[in-house]
Order: sequence, then structure tokens, then C-alpha cells
Amino acid sequence: MPDGKEKIDRRRRPPRVALIVLGGVAVLAALLWAAWALTPLPGDTRPVDPLAAPVSGESNTTARDHGSSVQLNQVPDHVVRAVLAAEAAAPAPEPGVTMEGLARGVWFALTGRSTGDFAMSQRMAAGQHPEDRSFPRRVADLAVAAKAGLSRSPEWVLERYLNVLDLGGGSRGLQAGARAFFGKDVQDLSVAEGAYLAAAIRRTDPAGDAAAEPAANLRAGWRAVIDSMHRQGTLTAPQAAAQRFPATRLAAAGVSVPSGGARPRIVAATGPAAARTAVTSTPEKAAKAAKPASATNAAKAAKPVAPRKGARRARQNCPPGSIICLENELPGNPPSEWDVIGAGSPDIQGYPTQISVNHGDTINFKINTPATDYRLDIYRFGWYGGLGARLITTLQPSVPLPQTQPDCASDPATGLVDCGTWAVSASWAVPATAVTGVYEAKLVREDGTPGDSQILFVVRDDQRSSEVLFKTSDTTWQAYNRYGGNSLYFGQPANRAYKVSYNRPITTRGVSNGPPNYFFNSEYPMLRWIERNAFDVGYISSIDAVVRPGLLLGHDALLSVGHDEYWSEEMRDNVAAARDDGVNVAFFSANEVFWKTRWEPSIDGADTPFRTMTCYKETLANAKIDPSPQWTGTWRDPRFSPPSNGGRPENQLTGTLFIINGVVNDAIQVPSQYAAMRLWRNTSIANLQPGQVATLSSGTLGFEWDNQPDNSVAPPGLARYSSTTLSYTNKVLLDFGSTYGAGTATHHLTLYRQPSGGGLVFGAGTIQWPWGLDAVHDRDGAPIDIRIQQATVNLFADFGLQPATLQTDLVPATQSTDTAPPTSALTAPLSGATVVTGKTVTISGTAADTGGGVVAGVEVSTDNGTSWQAATGFGPWQFTWVPQTAGNTTLLVRAVDDIGNLQTTLDSRPVTVVGSCPCSLWPSTTVPAVLAQPDSRSVEVGVKFQASQEGAILGIRFYKGAGNTGTHIGNLWTSTGQLLARATFTNETDTGWQQVDFPAPIQVTPGTTYVASYFAPAGHYALNQDYFTTARVNGPLTAPTSTAAGGNGVYRYGSGTAFPTSTFRSSNYWVDVSFSPTNLFPSTSVPAVVNGTDANAVTLGVRFQSLVPGTIRGIRFYKGAQNTGTHIGTLWTNAGAKLASATFTNETASGWQEVIFSTPVRITPNTTYVASYNTLVGHFSYNQNFFTTQYNNPPLIGLASGVQGNGVYRYTSQNLFPTATFKASNYWVDVVFDAD
Repeated sequence: MPDGKEKIDRRRRPPRVALIVLGGVAVLAALLWAAWALTPLPGDTRPVDPLAAPVSGESNTTARDHGSSVQLNQVPDHVVRAVLAAEAAAPAPEPGVTMEGLARGVWFALTGRSTGDFAMSQRMAAGQHPEDRSFPRRVADLAVAAKAGLSRSPEWVLERYLNVLDLGGGSRGLQAGARAFFGKDVQDLSVAEGAYLAAAIRRTDPAGDAAAEPAANLRAGWRAVIDSMHRQGTLTAPQAAAQRFPATRLAAAGVSVPSGGARPRIVAATGPAAARTAVTSTPEKAAKAAKPASATNAAKAAKPVAPRKGARRARQNCPPGSIICLENELPGNPPSEWDVIGAGSPDIQGYPTQISVNHGDTINFKINTPATDYRLDIYRFGWYGGLGARLITTLQPSVPLPQTQPDCASDPATGLVDCGTWAVSASWAVPATAVTGVYEAKLVREDGTPGDSQILFVVRDDQRSSEVLFKTSDTTWQAYNRYGGNSLYFGQPANRAYKVSYNRPITTRGVSNGPPNYFFNSEYPMLRWIERNAFDVGYISSIDAVVRPGLLLGHDALLSVGHDEYWSEEMRDNVAAARDDGVNVAFFSANEVFWKTRWEPSIDGADTPFRTMTCYKETLANAKIDPSPQWTGTWRDPRFSPPSNGGRPENQLTGTLFIINGVVNDAIQVPSQYAAMRLWRNTSIANLQPGQVATLSSGTLGFEWDNQPDNSVAPPGLARYSSTTLSYTNKVLLDFGSTYGAGTATHHLTLYRQPSGGGLVFGAGTIQWPWGLDAVHDRDGAPIDIRIQQATVNLFADFGLQPATLQTDLVPATQSTDTAPPTSALTAPLSGATVVTGKTVTISGTAADTGGGVVAGVEVSTDNGTSWQAATGFGPWQFTWVPQTAGNTTLLVRAVDDIGNLQTTLDSRPVTVVGSCPCSLWPSTTVPAVLAQPDSRSVEVGVKFQASQEGAILGIRFYKGAGNTGTHIGNLWTSTGQLLARATFTNETDTGWQQVDFPAPIQVTPGTTYVASYFAPAGHYALNQDYFTTARVNGPLTAPTSTAAGGNGVYRYGSGTAFPTSTFRSSNYWVDVSFSPTNLFPSTSVPAVVNGTDANAVTLGVRFQSLVPGTIRGIRFYKGAQNTGTHIGTLWTNAGAKLASATFTNETASGWQEVIFSTPVRITPNTTYVASYNTLVGHFSYNQNFFTTQYNNPPLIGLASGVQGNGVYRYTSQNLFPTATFKASNYWVDVVFDAD
């Protein structure tokens, strides 16, 4: 260790290091002064535009073209702010060299190594000569930076910096970067693209290397710029959250980074369009190139790649950032190049190993063909000036040809055919700049044998949330796909398969009735029109809606288009969740969400998930045959759920419900009462006069369509925009999904708004709405309907969607700002009114909208809001109600406007419903689903039923349809087949309800099962299958479920009338009875006080009325054990005139006693009578305060105790008319009544 003296000596040495530093500083200062004096400030900067530079032959570098610069006022403000956010500094107030910056600059000038960040003026100066990093240049740059910072404005510094900043990839300056990365001028950059360029700036070192940044770093840097712009107030939080990482064009231009770290070079790019269509080389393509080429291939390979025309025109005609507009301005290809006949040639077929692919990823194709040479032309479908598709690139197979494929795997038990056993034949590395869409790989033989076919797939853009998302109906394509011999409609094991695979070529377009179920019938014309008008659209497949639910969120609208029939649990739940999250949904479809499916992996040995679609169609089997606990029948079928998970009608989501089976090609009708709806603004429909009806193009109501039932799951506030009622002989769905027959149905265009911030849901209820948008589609159709085009523009505007290039013959539409719901009120019946079961009641009222819209629907509830039904009319409105159940209820009304705003403050009125008998299971307003089943065999059909109280069956009823001719005989049977009564129908009408009365009423026992039937010698009976899966209850009558009754309804084929015992599918054959209760009180009633303590002789009675004409046959009373002796029953007028009297005989010790008059007494409806009995010993039964309210057992009514009082009594041993009352007491006196 040195000693202290050594230390002292060292301190006394001359400070040589300090002198050296001071000398260096002096020299540097002199140099700076000289540089200051001698170095001029840059007057103009010239950026590098690599896309405009020719490729240097061998070097991996680009010959630079120091061409166009950009002025500050040409740079959008959001781009400038993005650069400033990335720099985390502003050019003012100190854009030049601060003391800290000067120190860093001095260090960099001396050493060539940077530390920390630099002022913007320093980076501007360094950017003038990026290749020269010599010591003199570094000193000169420092002088220029200081001089610029002190003598020039911040804007001057910023403008020059923007023209020299290093963006990587050989690009310097914003203009060069905008062209290199995005193929557009800087003034056309979006916020996200500006942030991308800002993130690419080399900020640490003014002489830093501009080698390609790793993608993850660029994405992180881009997000940091967006976040910084939000913190600085340039972007709001929603705007920042909505930004999506932009796709650049360098990958499509063939940028490769050579080994050794050289800069990227453009492999083959003669312009923006060429860059867009270039394809990065793959190992498969290299292998293909290495094999001996045919003469044809050699000729093709030798052909020069010509630049695509139209890209410059696109930038001129399209709004900045409109991806779809820019894409469709590129030149397209005619159908003669991209289309095929039917499903194409059977000797060259293939499929994609995934139905969709994100751009930037690779998609594989498996192809089965004996061809020794073929190609794959990749097209994107769109408008393209009406040509319908654009050639993107051409691929060659990646394997030696011919390629022999193994047999497809199969499962005979389910009919599954899975061609996943095939090997990959070709691949496409989808460029990151590929525009999302529906694509086609057209397979074309080139070995001298003609042959071609199509492979359809979807290219997604998972990084960007388009305004509207188009979901393809590929599950339906596959359901109808017969490749391999089976589909969900054809083949084995049950004349249909239970499972179908996505690992198959799709030949749906080439089979009978196949084209309506494929892409080119409805999806294609919808796609053409959307892209023609350049809506901001993205595309996904149905499988994406299952496995990638996040892709459904963040859009203004989601579209279901065409024949969208097959939906799994996941897809329905995910779409509903998107709707609940505020995404608007448009169902330009019908028969949608009809069959419930589930997903399984492939059986090719790879177990690829979501490649097998399973649907046992258990509704057709009328049984739970799928081994999975999941239901795979129709969504609406409730018969086996629980424990399964069916029984959820599709209109709960869509607003509409499938009803008319195809193929039909009818037209939507819009009566004048719908003319004022928002949907029809700026169309001729808006000018309809009262009584007029507009008919849209033929085929727009087809090839299948929906109705809009008021079932228990119908969305609240369903607005209707049209009304078309049509009848068919064999097209109407009659059950849960198995039977079609004759009937009438009504179609409406609908819309509802999901509550609590959810989205709007539009239901076209027809598969072929797109036929009105564009006339190019499979199958013949009518011309374009401009009313449908304008209505779609209007609807999209209310979804928040605007076209970038609207057709010139359409009118721009704006989004509704109406948030106020309409109002409605009840005017009839009066509050507190009494109505009668089985009798028609007209509920009416008014409705109005003052919030800027019009009333588009009125809904009425007759059960305290449990269920709602649509009323008729929008201003004055009315609703026909036939009460079914006696009791107190509240009538409610609500209105909805034409943008889905639903009234929440409801008008209400309480009413009392009293029963009315004679009564039946079904009111006369009920109409069967099938009026006349096309079965001409003679048959006895019937129904099992019970009564809940004493009464009599007066006769038999049935519904008669056309063809149900001949003599009909009505029968009443015990449950074991004993005939109780029979009568022949007379004076029948041609159709409708018929009734015959028995010669005398037949008393029935409560809770006992009977059978009512009629004989139809010509068949053609009315029918609803699967009706008695639930019980039918109306007042005292019940038709039990088929399960509870051991089968209901019943039938028996034969030449004559006979007891029916057979059943089929719980069918209702619409047989009924006419029933009348015979008493005021059921025989199960027991008084509160059975043996009163009053032992005086007394006459006790009840005041009553009948709602219908009939006869009183006798008197009843309840007897306690102490109420002994002789009892006399009497019927009086309300004034005290005796009408009939009889002495009770054969009484029991207690309970209900009954005596029958020698002659029945006819009574007048709604007239008060008094029934009484006399006891000499008292001890009568009673309930006090019973008649404080009216007692109803229609048709008999026990009057409430009012002015005259009820019940009545009189102390007497002489059986005199009772007039006194006490505490509204019920003394349990009754009558035996027969209604007429």
C-alpha cells in the first residue's frame, strides 16, 4: 500500500487530465465557432422513398431517390401529435440544444457514442447525412442543431425533422414512410397509421441503425404512442381504446431480411398494387420450383408481373382510410374467370383445413385430383365495378403431381365422412395486408383435361374492429353438403347423417335444391352491395362465432345473412352476449337458428376440434337419440327438455320464427299504415296513401320465411315495418319441425331494442332480402329494388354505419337521435269491469309518439304483465281478447316506436273475469294449425278430458275443414269405452266449429276421465301434432297431457263409429265438449261452521243469477249431523213468488243433500232468484262475511250482499220466503241447474 507521502506528491502533480479536457473543449469550441460560421442551415430536405427506387441488382440495398418532401401544413394534426407523443418532447419552447442536450452532443461529437436522448434540432441535423458519422460531420451537426434551435422557429425545426426522421426499412421522412408502410400519402394516414410511423422512429441515437424492428416491439411501441396521445389529450379514452394495430404493406411487397443483418429489401415491387398482390415465398413453393417445370409452367413463370392498374385512382376516389373502398377500386375479374358451373368438376375437388384464417397467417388446402398439373387462383369476392371478384395471386401445388389421396375416414353409425386423411396439397401465406373478406381458391387443371372447382374460405382481420361484421352461414353450407354420400338431409343411417365434417369439399351448389342453401344465393349479393357502397366491413365464419367470441364485440353491427339455419349453443350465446353488449344485430335471414347443433373433433386421427358438426335432428325422431345430454333437435322443441337443453324458440334472439318451408319466391308487402316508419324514409313507400299497398320485388319473400308469434319468449317491444299474409297448401310448419301442410301465415319485418344498453336487432324474416340489393346471385330473380337498397342504407345508418361511397341513386341517411319512448293509454273496457270467460272482449286505446319517431307497435297484457300480445293499429288501436280463466287480472298496454324505444310507464286497468258456461276446452275463435289433414280414410278422432266440478255434458263439438264431408256422429264415452251418449250432427257449416247436443245432458263426475269423439267418414280432420305435451285447461275443463292420460288425443280407423284408443305424437284432433256446471258450489265445499248452535226452526236461502238460460231441476243444501228432521227445498222469485217446492228424501247423516222438482223450472238469464230450504230443528251450517263479494261459478253467480242482502233467512216453521240478512252469511243453499 502506498504511504501518505506518495499521496501528497500525487496531489502536487500538474492537472494534466484537466488541461487535456480544457484543451479539447477549446478546440471543440473553435470548431463549433467555425462550423457555426461556415455551415449553412439546411434549406430543404429530401426524404428517401424506397418504393419509388429501383432494386439494385445484387446488393440487398435500394437505390435511393431523394424525391418528394412534405410541408408541415400537409401533415395531419393527429400524425404530428403522434410524433410528438413518441418523442415525449415538443419543438417549443426549447427545440434546440439545451445545456443537457449540448453536453450529450459534445460527448457524442468526441466519442461517437450516444447517451440519453437528444433535442429535436439535433436529430434533424443528424438526419441530413445519416451515413456520414465522421468527427467533422458530428461537430457540424451539433453546430447546425444549436444554430437552428436559436435562430429558427419551432415549426421550422419540426418540418425539417419530419422530413429526415428514420422510420426503418430504409425509409426517411414521413412521406417516404407513409408510402413504404401503407402505400398512401402522408395526408391520408389514419390515427393508427400515424402512431405506427411515430413508433418506428429511432429516438435514442441520431445515427442509429434503422434495421427492422421486431414486430412485438413495434406493437408495444405503437400502443405506447396511442396511450401517450390519450394522456396528452389528443385522443379520448374511447378513441384510444378503439384503435387497432394497422397492417403494413411491406410483408405483401416481399420484404426479406437477409442473413447478416442487412436492411430489408423490396423483392419485387413496381407499385402499390404490385406490392399488395405479391406473395412471400414458402418452403412448399420452393419445393415446387425445384421440380422440373412443364412447358406451360415455364411459360407462365417467364411472364413479367405487370403492375396492377387503378391503385392511384383508388386514392383519388376513396375517402382516406376506407379499406373496402380502396380494395374495390382495384380492377376486378369477370365471372367467366372465377366462377364454375355448379360444384365444379368432380375430378378436382378440395377444401381448406380451416374455414377462416387471419391475415398474416397461412391456410392449407387439401385437394383430390388425378391431375398432373393444376393451379390455384386466389380471388377475393367484392364489388369491383360489378365484376364480383378480384384475382389476388396464383399458387402452385406444393407436392409432386399427381398426388394420390387416401380414402376419407367414415363412421357408418352416424354417417360421418371425414376427408382429413388427405395430405396438404398447397398453402397460401396470407399477406398481412390482405383485406378481410370471403375468398375463393379456384382449382384449375392445366394438364390438358378440362376441370375446375371452388374452395371458399374467409380471411379475417383480428387486429381491427370493423364497423360491421359479416358472418358467413357456412354451417348451413356443410349441412346440405353431400360430398362422400351423406348430408344432414341425405344418406345413411336414417335417410340422413347425424354428423357432417368440415374436412370435405363443398358440393352443395351442385345438387338438387342445393344452390338456395349456399353462399351464392343470398350471401353473395349482400356482400356485393355492402362492398359496392364501401361500408367498413369485416368477415368471420360461423365457427369463428363459436370459438372466437371476442371477434363479435366492438362492432356497430353483426350480420347474419341468407340461410343461417344451424346454430350451436356457443354461437347463440355469443351472439346474444354481443347484442347485450351493445352490438346491433341484423338477421337478413330466415329459418335462422332453427336446428341446434354441437361440435366434435375430427375422426381423421388428428382430433382437430370444431371440425365435426353434430345434429341428430331429434325432433324428427320424436325421441332423445343423441347420446350426448345436449339436445340436437330444433331449438323450439321442448318435449325432452329438461333434462336436455332444448325448448328455446329462436325468436327470443331473432324476433322471428320460421314458418314457411321452401322453395317459395313471393314478395314482401308494405301496407300504407307502415309508410311513416323510419325504415322507409326516402323511398316511394313513404308516400303511400291510405289503403295503398307497396309490393317489393318478387323473390324477396323467400325462399323460406318467418313469422313473428306472440309466444312467451318474444322480445319486448317488437316493432313491425310490413305485413304480408299468404296461404299455402303444403308449406306451413305445423309442429316443432317435422310436419308441413296447409295453412296461412303472416310475415313482418321487425326490430327490437335489447334493454339495458343492448343493441338493436333487425329481423328480415326472409332469406332473400339481398335479392333486392343486388341482382347477381344463383337462381333467377327480379331486378334490384331501390326501395330495399334505401331501406338497408336507412337501417345501417341507425346502426351507426355509413358508406364511404354511396350509390348515386340512393339518399344518405343519418342515425336517429330519438331516445324518448311513445305513450299509450287504455280506453276500454272500463276500470273494474266484469268480463266473461269464453266471450270476446275488445280492448282498445290510443298511442302517440312525440319524441321524433312514430308508433311502430302496441302490445297488450291481459295477465298482469306475464305475457304480451300485439294489438292492431298504431294510433287508435284495438286488441281482441277471449278470457280463459276466471279471476281478477290487470290489463296493461305499452307502445314501441320505430327505433325500438319501448314505453316503460304503463297504463293499466283492473278487471274481473267470471267464468261462463256452457263452456268448452277451446273458444270458438281458436283455429287449428292444420285445418284439414290430407288423410281421406274414415276415422274416429277424440280427446280425453275431465271436469273439476259437478256438471253435465250438453253435447260434442269439432273443428271442420275442407274435405271433411259426410255424416258426422258425436259420442261421449267413459275412459273404458262405455258409450254414454250419441248424436248425429245436423245443419253443419262448410268449415269451422260444429256442435250437436245430446237429447239430454249427461252428468259427469268431477276428476273422472271421459272421452269425447266424432266419426269422420271422409277423414280430412283438423290437426295439431305435439299439442298435448302440455295440458289444456279452460275453466272447469282439462284435457290432460298425453303422458298423464296414457295418450291424448285418440283415434281409430274404421268404416263406422267406434271407441278410439290409438294415439300419435300427442296430436290434437280438435274435438271438444259443451259443459255446464249444475251447481253454485262444488260438492267438495265444506262450511266453516257445520253444526250451528241455533236450534230454532228457520228458512235459509241464497240469492243467485244465471248468465245463460236454462232450468232449475232441484235444490241442494249442506247438512250437519244435528240438522235432523224434515227439510223442504223451494225456488222463489226475488219478489217472493214460489216457483217450485219439494221435500228432501233419503238424506244422509251429513253432507250435501239434493232434491229434484217434479217439473224443472225455466229461469231467465241475469235475473235474481232465491233458493231456500226449511229446517224445523235449526243447527244450520254457515260462513259469516261470505257474500261481501260476489261468488262466481259461471253460469251461476251468488250475488254480493248489497241493498237486498245475501244470504237470507226467516225464522218460521211454515217455509215462508226468507228476507232477513246477517253479516253477509252463506247458509250453503244451492241449486241443480241445467243450461240450455
